[in-house]
Amino acid sequence: MGSKSYISSGIIEAYVSGLASSSEKEELELAIAQYPEVAAEYQSCQQDMEQYIIYQSVTPPANLKERLFTQLDTEETARANGTYVDEDNISETPVRRILVSSAWRWVAAASILLLIGSAFLNYNQYTLYNGLQQRYEAMAAANTSVAAETNVYRTRLEQAEQDLHIVQDPSMKTVKMPGTKSFPTALATIYWNQTSKEVFVMVNNLPQPSSEKQYQLWAIVDGKPVDMGVFETGTAAKIIQKMKSIGNAEMFAVTLEKKGGSPEPTLDQMYVAGKI
Repeated sequence: MGSKSYISSGIIEAYVSGLASSSEKEELELAIAQYPEVAAEYQSCQQDMEQYIIYQSVTPPANLKERLFTQLDTEETARANGTYVDEDNISETPVRRILVSSAWRWVAAASILLLIGSAFLNYNQYTLYNGLQQRYEAMAAANTSVAAETNVYRTRLEQAEQDLHIVQDPSMKTVKMPGTKSFPTALATIYWNQTSKEVFVMVNNLPQPSSEKQYQLWAIVDGKPVDMGVFETGTAAKIIQKMKSIGNAEMFAVTLEKKGGSPEPTLDQMYVAGKI
């Protein structure tokens, strides 16, 4: 898994919120040590969590803790001495103070803690949901990519089966076209059906031409070249390509012409040729 996968998976949020499993914790700690960008994302997530908690919390007065414990001690001492007075029963005075029992004070404090915890949990659930959503979208994209690749391979397999059927046809005559003197490494093969007169060409080794050029097949009939059409090369081209049909020929040849073909072959650009 790469650094981007860790960042988008939601494992960082789960780690910061304490929801990650032990194996996920170990995996993320290794990733933090290995990838600086993962470490930076972890620090950012941790800071965001701290800022959120601070934002949701209410800062008490600096002396609140001391005042609470002093008040509790005073009330407990008064209760022990029997001098405790419920100030709710005192008649109106210029300044009226209401003393709340210690039990209710602890309930209020617990409620505040629960409120902060609830906000923290909601934040964790939200970030975890976002992480899971990103994981789902990544998996959906991967599945789409796999499906597209599967269709490509299925198409190639079907084409290969068709090509195999062509070359195995008993009526098919094979004509090898080796490279000419100018292009000794070039090679192509003609499959000529003696019954249907269909002609197919297979490129064994021809240099990839420029975008302005294209290979053209010729049949030599009674000493004259007959155009058999142009064909494609490269990874996008079919292995065996169907050309124009012909009933009689003495040999076949391939020349490099301008894109779309030429009415006459360019003899100094003849790459392969083969007699029948």
